[in-house]
Amino acid sequence: MNFDNNKLIKIIKFNLCFIITFIPSIMYLHLVEGGQTATELWDSFINLDFYSYYKMIFFLTASFFLLITFLKYVDLNGIKKTNYYLPAAVYSILAVLSSFRAEYKEIVIKGFPDRYENIFVLLGYLLLVVVAVNIVDNKKSFKLILKALFISAFILAIHGILQFYNYDLLATEFGRKLITPDGLDFFVDRLSFVGKKVIYSTMYNPNYVGSYTSMVGILALGLYSSSQKKNKLFISGILSTLLFSFLIGSRSRAGFMGFIAGTVIILYMQRQFLKKHWIRIFVIFTVFTLVFITMNARNLDEIFSDVLFPRTEQEKYLEGEILPPITEVSSEAGKLKLKTTEAEFEIIMASDQIEFLNKQPINVYNSKDEVKEIIFKGKQYLHHSFQINEKENYLIWNYGAKSAQFYYQDGQILMAGMHNNLYPLKKVESIGFKGYERLGSSRAYIWSRTLPLLKDTIFIGHGPDTYAMYFPQDDVIGKLKFFSNPEIIVDKPHNLYLQVAVNTGIISLLALLYLWGNYIFSSFVLYKNSDLSSWKNRLGIALMGAVTAYLVAGFFNDSVISVAPVFWIILGLGISLTILAKGN
Repeated sequence: MNFDNNKLIKIIKFNLCFIITFIPSIMYLHLVEGGQTATELWDSFINLDFYSYYKMIFFLTASFFLLITFLKYVDLNGIKKTNYYLPAAVYSILAVLSSFRAEYKEIVIKGFPDRYENIFVLLGYLLLVVVAVNIVDNKKSFKLILKALFISAFILAIHGILQFYNYDLLATEFGRKLITPDGLDFFVDRLSFVGKKVIYSTMYNPNYVGSYTSMVGILALGLYSSSQKKNKLFISGILSTLLFSFLIGSRSRAGFMGFIAGTVIILYMQRQFLKKHWIRIFVIFTVFTLVFITMNARNLDEIFSDVLFPRTEQEKYLEGEILPPITEVSSEAGKLKLKTTEAEFEIIMASDQIEFLNKQPINVYNSKDEVKEIIFKGKQYLHHSFQINEKENYLIWNYGAKSAQFYYQDGQILMAGMHNNLYPLKKVESIGFKGYERLGSSRAYIWSRTLPLLKDTIFIGHGPDTYAMYFPQDDVIGKLKFFSNPEIIVDKPHNLYLQVAVNTGIISLLALLYLWGNYIFSSFVLYKNSDLSSWKNRLGIALMGAVTAYLVAGFFNDSVISVAPVFWIILGLGISLTILAKGN
């Protein structure tokens, strides 16, 4: 029985290593046949997916075997007693209830295109925590999991840095064949990261690279700054530098904010030790500075100004950063009104007439398609131009990089939105951030439209991965103002906490906040004056910093299958270590 038990533990540990090592790295094309509900929003029955679908498939497969083996382990050994199970159980139950109550059950089960965080994935995340708490309970086990993580992180960092300098293996003919089934090679040209000099790596979005590197980078930095041996100091220093380069290449402000937060935790918790070993901090931050400069990173002011010193649209306009803001887009009785802080247009739109009021335009007539190109004299009209087609009853307004198309149909003026569907010009409900909607690359706009959704998700959410179905996609005016494109689909809130609150409910969010907060607070109390000669204390501080970095980045990023499994395993390791450290 002992042999069987030891073998079982080894299998479980191998499974954890597989998840933490390979899930972020998986990248392979799959043509996903979407369901009817997702297709309504996505406007395509086939979703071309390189980054998320197979990560979801492999994660769920690994989670299934993890569950089976762990249940056998519990049968043989029982389960550790800890108060961390309660919030995890509350969240899991509410996620399941939200799934049963969900209107879009197909999305709940399959996941939304490009995301695929369905109910089974969410439950798999919590399983990782429980398994890590029970299985990883000695130095050898921690070392095994972390070695697997750092090997994966090293490979991803090298790939990302090469990608930044346009030497991406996946952009070569050999690389394309690695990630594309036979006969579908031409789809690789649609990879968005090729030649962009920004790191997407295998994670689809540079912001997700930011979440990953802030978390794993802080873990490596924490081990570097407290290392007791020269060889480990050197290795962790190299890895920290590579991961910092990975982060800078992603240009993710969210990731950088998380990295700063994690660094503060590390420096404070290790302050007594670092007073004697300050030279290593001086060296690593000198290297970080050189990396920052070498990779032609943006100014710190550009990275932090939005968060630390937010400015209104009007202030950004006066400082010359943006064109005069759009202040009004409305219609009444067949009259369209378009207004910025410098210019105003009133346009009559009828079934056989489109006419500008009180202005004399310069017309350029194109007889081929019966479109009139219209511009106006005057400095205030410099960035405005129009195209009208009276026969088809439409008008296009081009304003700098913004463009909007208006139609007159059935006695009302409509604007083209996503998939060229037509929507009435109406204001949607919003809460907060007025004048600051551009904050965080227009994240504040999304948040202001998301907050009103929470009144319906206090106890039960709309269902895992269903956020996009409830965001007011018909807010064409808001999208025009703050995204420059009324056709864009908002499929995520760019905020981990709002994502949870909408999908599985506010109470489920409170359960997670209690879980995370309890761990961070317990770690802070346990390690704040700890002796760093103990491996438990050194690793405990590094894990605490990593969790903090991810959660801070989560204010601007979402949970995603490329990164979240790594976070939940690290959280499980951190919780397990606090239990060990308390028991000495």
